[in-house]
Amino acid sequence: MKKWVKASVLFVMSALLAVGGVPSAAFADEADMEVPRVYHKDDDNGIVRLVIGKTPTVAVGRSTSISVSVKNATDRNWIETEAWIATEKEYQEYYDETEEEDGEIVKTMNATYPFEITDSLNKHYKMGHIKAGERKTVNLKVNVKKNLKEGYYPVLICVSKRAQDEDGLSSAFYKTVMIWVEIKESSTSESSEEGTEPVGFVLGENQSTPQANYTDVMNFAVNLRNTGYKTAYDVRVEMELSEDTTKFPFEINDGNYDRWPGNINPDQTVELAYSMAIREKAKTGYYPIKFKIRYREEENGSFAAPIEDTFYVRIFGEDEEDELSDDAGENERTKARIIVDSFETEPARILAGQDFTLKVRMKNASDTISASNILFTFDPETISDSPVFTTSNGSNSVVVNSLAPGATQVLTMHFTSSPSAEQRSYTITINEQYDSPEFKNAKESVKIALAIKQEARLNTGTIEVMPDSIEVGSESNIMFPINNTGKVLLYNVTAIFEGDSIQRTEAYVGNIKPGETGNVDTMVAGIAPTMDDGKIRLTITYEDENGVVTPVEKELQLFVTEPMIFDEEFIDIGMGEEVETEVPFFEKYKKYMIPAGVCAAVLLGLLAVVIRRRKKAGMEDEIL
Repeated sequence: MKKWVKASVLFVMSALLAVGGVPSAAFADEADMEVPRVYHKDDDNGIVRLVIGKTPTVAVGRSTSISVSVKNATDRNWIETEAWIATEKEYQEYYDETEEEDGEIVKTMNATYPFEITDSLNKHYKMGHIKAGERKTVNLKVNVKKNLKEGYYPVLICVSKRAQDEDGLSSAFYKTVMIWVEIKESSTSESSEEGTEPVGFVLGENQSTPQANYTDVMNFAVNLRNTGYKTAYDVRVEMELSEDTTKFPFEINDGNYDRWPGNINPDQTVELAYSMAIREKAKTGYYPIKFKIRYREEENGSFAAPIEDTFYVRIFGEDEEDELSDDAGENERTKARIIVDSFETEPARILAGQDFTLKVRMKNASDTISASNILFTFDPETISDSPVFTTSNGSNSVVVNSLAPGATQVLTMHFTSSPSAEQRSYTITINEQYDSPEFKNAKESVKIALAIKQEARLNTGTIEVMPDSIEVGSESNIMFPINNTGKVLLYNVTAIFEGDSIQRTEAYVGNIKPGETGNVDTMVAGIAPTMDDGKIRLTITYEDENGVVTPVEKELQLFVTEPMIFDEEFIDIGMGEEVETEVPFFEKYKKYMIPAGVCAAVLLGLLAVVIRRRKKAGMEDEIL
C-alpha cells in the first residue's frame, strides 16, 4: 500500500511538471501529446528554484540558448553561484530506473540526451552573488542533436552555491526543466543563420582594428571563431601576400605566414598572433588582409573547400608629412593630443608625510595622429620653494617610445608628501614633449590635483572628579580640557561618560581649532553602587570635514556607594550629649531655696546682734 501511494504521488508531480511546461500552442491537441515521464528525487527542495517561464522551444540540429533563472530560496546570501548542463553520464544515471533499499522506484525516465557533445556544452557559467530571495538569469548554449524526434525532453541543470557563512564549502543541486524540440523545414533565409552549418568561421570578432605608424612594427592578433555546431579538425590559416605596397603594407621577411591552430570546437575562439614590420613607403589608409582557412570535417577526413575571409589593418604612412612644405608654420601642422585619461593613488587617501604611488593613464586622444619619443615630466606644486611631493629616487620623468591614435599608457611614480603641508588639494603639472609626423618636439602640459589629509590629533589635560565618591542619587562634577594638537579643525567634539554605576551623560564641546582648547564641565549622576574598580569609560568623539566620526577612548575613576540609613533610637548618640528641655529657674532650684532662706535669716540675726554689741562697747570707750 505504501509503495502504491508514493508511486501515485510521483506520477501526479511529474504530470503537473509536464503540463506546466507545455507551450500554449500545444494545448490544442492534448490527446496526441507524448510528454516524457520524469520523476526526480531532489528537484522539489526549498533551497534552489529554477524559473523558466514559458517552456523553451528548440529546433533539431540547431544551435540555441536555454534561458534559466536561478532563484535563491533561502534567507542567506550566496556569494558564489554557478550553473551548467549535466553531462550525458550524469543525465543517464539521474533518470535511469533505480531502486532504493526498500525496493521503491524513485526515478524513471522516458527521454534521450538531446544535445551534441561539445567542449562548451558542460561549461560552468558563473552567476556571482545572488541575494536571499532574489534571482539571476543565465543563458546555457547548446547544439541540439539532428536525429531527435519532435516532442518534450528533460534537461538536467546543475546549480552550485556557496553562502556567506559556509567557509569555502559549496553545495550542488540537480534541477529538471522541460524543453520542446521541434523540426523546422530548411529555407534559404534559415540556412544563413549562425550555427546551421556544420563548420563556419568568423574573423576579427570583438576586437578593434589594429593600427600602427609606418616606422613601427605592428604586433597584433586575429580572433578566429568556429560558428558551426561541429568541431573543425586540423585547421590551417593562410595569409595571402602581395608585392604591391598598395595592397599589402607589410614587409615579407618570412617564407610563409601560415598559422596552424589545430582543432577548433563549436563556438571556440582562438587567437592568431602576428608581428609584421610596416613598409617605409606604405601610405596612410586601411588595408584588407585576405586569409584562406582550411579544415577537415572529420578527424581523419579530407580537407574541405577553403573558406576565404578578410581582416583589416590601419597604417599611418609618410604621405601626410610630405603634404606640407618645410616652411609651414606651427598652426599649419597637426600634432597628437595627449591627455590624462584617468589616475589613481595607492593608498587612495594620502596623509601628510606618507609615501604613496601615483598611477596616471595617459591617452593619445587623436584619431589619426601618432606620437613618438614622448617625455613626461612631473612637476608638483611648491610651498615656500619646496615641492609638496618629492620622488623617492629623485627622478620625476618617464619616457614612452610611442602612442598610437587612441592608445593609452600607464605611468607609475612613487612620491612622498610633505609632512607640513596643509590639508587641501595640490596640483601636479605633467609636462609633455613628443614628436608627431608633422610636428617635432611638440610641448604640451596637463594638470591633476591630489588631496593631502592631515591626521587629526588631540589630548586631554588633568581630569578632575569632585567628589570622586558619591552616593546613589548624588552627582559629581567632572572637568577637564581637550587640546587640539593637530593641524585640522575638529568638528562637533563631544565627551560621553558611560558606566554601570552612572547615568550615561553627553557633554557637547563644539568645534576646536588647531592649537586651541575646548573645556568639559558637566555633572554625572550615580544610579547604582560600584561593583568593580570604579573605572568610568570616557569617549571623546569628533568629526572631520566629511562628517566621518572618530572616537578616542579614555578612563576615569568614580565610586558610587549606597546611601547611609540611621535608626531613630541611635540618632545623635555620637554627639556625646543629650538634648534636654529648658526648665524654668524657680522650678529647677525651688527645693534648695527654702533651706537657704532659713540659713540666711539666722545669719542676718547673728550679724545684727554682733553689730549692736560693738556699737555699745565703743560708746563706753568714749565715756572712759
